[in-house]
Amino acid sequence: MMGPRIGVSLTLAGHAVVLWGRSSESLERGTSAFEDALAMLQRGGLVSDGAAARARLSTTTNLAQAVTNAAFVFESVAEDLELKKQLFEEVERHSSPDAIFASNTSGLPITAIAQGLQRPERAATAHFWNPPHLMPLVEVVKGERTSNDTVERLRAVLSNAGKRVVVVRKDVPGQLGNRLQHALFREAFHLLEEGVASVEDIDAAIKFGPGLRFPAYGLLEHADMVGLDMMVAIESYLFAALSASKEAPKTLRDLISEGALGVKSGRGLYDWTSQRCAADVLEARDNFVLQRIKEMGSAS
Repeated sequence: MMGPRIGVSLTLAGHAVVLWGRSSESLERGTSAFEDALAMLQRGGLVSDGAAARARLSTTTNLAQAVTNAAFVFESVAEDLELKKQLFEEVERHSSPDAIFASNTSGLPITAIAQGLQRPERAATAHFWNPPHLMPLVEVVKGERTSNDTVERLRAVLSNAGKRVVVVRKDVPGQLGNRLQHALFREAFHLLEEGVASVEDIDAAIKFGPGLRFPAYGLLEHADMVGLDMMVAIESYLFAALSASKEAPKTLRDLISEGALGVKSGRGLYDWTSQRCAADVLEARDNFVLQRIKEMGSAS
């Protein structure tokens, strides 16, 4: 899902990329995903000609061959700590002593992933937001032993690939973006369970309220604009009413027990069999992001 699309961003930035897969079948899927993402950028007008990017991509099922000459190794295997640790340790046996190892984990601690490395200072998280060929944000997370040089080298290569890099200075669960996102999730489920609003209206409040202005107007910018004294006045009574739950919402647990897992089962918070088409929702999302990126590019 992520690796081939990360490869698109890096090949478009002029880098030679070796896509590694554990089987020829997975590499076929990865190559197809690479082509689909590149074609989408071409249709959207962000890429005029994908031929040069395609020429910079090669594939292999041989891990040693993939990493021997690599300056950067981006890992996007399953979210399994032991699997990621084993992969990093194997990569270290075959790679250059100066190579940077970056995990695309969305929440696992890079400190733990790099625990078995001889040189853990060269490992960091580089969490691309999905879809990575479109979303500008990459969170570079500094582990307990990650060097400043590793962070700066990652920042440079990703910034040159058109990414907006944020540095997470502490290796905390959920990193930065996911912590903010899941704070919203917690309150959204709380409001739903309290009968304050419907699923549709909670989503609408985000889409047509604060979410609409976030690309141009950050949360902390808003605090300064409102006035910090006003923020304290509001939060002195509001924070006590917000959810402080430390467990997954009952709504989610009940739906899972009923076999309602979301899109993959046809039903979750929404009915995905008749009311909504997942492909249409994703297409609308990607087209919106693509248009915003084009506008950002023209403004700069």
